[in-house]
Amino acid sequence: MNNVKKFLTVVCFALVSNFASASDHSYSRKPEGAQIQTLLNAIDFTNYLKVETKVNISFFVNEKNEVIVVDTNNKDLDGIVKSTLNYKKIAVTELEYNKVYTVPVQIK
Repeated sequence: MNNVKKFLTVVCFALVSNFASASDHSYSRKPEGAQIQTLLNAIDFTNYLKVETKVNISFFVNEKNEVIVVDTNNKDLDGIVKSTLNYKKIAVTELEYNKVYTVPVQIK
């Protein structure tokens, strides 16, 4: 189990460099990222946060092209992010199915 956690941590760190902050940067190079950014921009975070924060969102895409949020590193926002993103369909071109990706998101 410890080896699995280490492996997933290494994979997550490797994938973090492929994604940008959802609120500040464009995902023009990654069409899936642009779709996820659009979904996240629909959330009014002012009801949940008083200060700027960074959240890492771990997710995968299933065979039906639906986003499934595995976890976030912010327990206060975990529920709202999951309820907003889970089972939302996206057009997948570059992501592999059932592979966990992590997106760092700067929330202002």
